[in-house]
Amino acid sequence: MNTTTSVAELLALGDEELFARAQADRADLPQFTWSPNLINPACRTDPRCEHCKWECFKTEQQMFEARRPIDQILAQAEVQVSMGVKRILMPSGWLGYHLPSYFFASVRAVKERFDVEVFGLSGAIDRESLAGLKDAGMGGYWCGLESINEEIYRRFRPGGDTLADRLETIANVQDLGLKLQSGFVLGFGLPEADVIASLELLAGMELNSLVIQPFIPFPHTGMAAEDPVNPHYWARVVAAAGIYLPKVNVIITEADGPHANFATLTGANVWPTFPKLFAGGNQQPESTGLTLPKAG
Repeated sequence: MNTTTSVAELLALGDEELFARAQADRADLPQFTWSPNLINPACRTDPRCEHCKWECFKTEQQMFEARRPIDQILAQAEVQVSMGVKRILMPSGWLGYHLPSYFFASVRAVKERFDVEVFGLSGAIDRESLAGLKDAGMGGYWCGLESINEEIYRRFRPGGDTLADRLETIANVQDLGLKLQSGFVLGFGLPEADVIASLELLAGMELNSLVIQPFIPFPHTGMAAEDPVNPHYWARVVAAAGIYLPKVNVIITEADGPHANFATLTGANVWPTFPKLFAGGNQQPESTGLTLPKAG
């Protein structure tokens, strides 16, 4: 953690100084790409999350309600590795606290075939499931705080796992020696005091990677009419976070749109790339991701 400057002081800086400092302080961090490879997009959260873009995808794509076979996961991983992806994220919808055995088989298959870092994302899960993922070869796990403001958390996530569940999962991730990726969603009128408190909480963890996701409304969701977070403000928070946590990977999740337009100002070093899909779920080696900034 950067102990010389508080988060509040960083957020008070002008744009030019804040963005320049973020880029300078983090210039030596390696630049690399991440890409998702779904295990199972189905979700048992009930009632459904009000903000989740997957709810939009599920309305428009039948493929978003079925477990993906290992051969399809491997085919996508082959494309991702050929594109230079260094970290494959293997997410799922929230299926409860204990993962089915096919999760471990899917991770093991990717790790046996490819020399690539694999992270998981399945919400709050139990210690046994995390240990199974680690045994299968998974190197890290993304468990976001979502929001430390309980009222906001339950406004966009009225069902499923709780903030306390997520904090317990994060503790188990660290205890098991997995790399921890965490962060929060910025939006919904989250007060700046909660932004500061969130970063201070994360600074006390053994954090490998930080994700501050901008809230973006999607159709077919309960928050379709909610205002998106201002991309300029989001970029300022990401930049301040990167200065505050100068050795932590800062991950960008948006590959296009107004937030992606500001992303290169932030000092982030991990960038998304999403292979385009043929009908039927086959991948072609084309990316919809951002171009990585040149080192230095």
